[in-house]
Amino acid sequence: MGLPSFKETVDLLKKGMTVEAQEKIMELRESYIELQEANLLLRQENQKLKESLELKAELVFKSPYYFAEGDDVPFCPRCWEKDRVAIHVPTVKFDRVGRYRECPECETELRDS
Repeated sequence: MGLPSFKETVDLLKKGMTVEAQEKIMELRESYIELQEANLLLRQENQKLKESLELKAELVFKSPYYFAEGDDVPFCPRCWEKDRVAIHVPTVKFDRVGRYRECPECETELRDS
């Protein structure tokens, strides 16, 4: 279903078909709202992609983690490589094998090198 044209709506009004013209105007309003929502989602997605690209330039892989310059807290490599989401892995834990960190997002356990 395409958008009704302005001319089509004007022609309906000239013919005295105000109910039909009002229906066309309502269709235009609904389409306008849908386009606004789609535009907002695209803008948000674009912003996330820009931020991800900026962060990508900053992150350096030092096995087994990613680090940003000036940040001593590592990022989860699984979250970054799979989803391009930078999740800090701040908490150091210990078990019988030694020291490790667990990602709060994906729950991946990472052993410090």
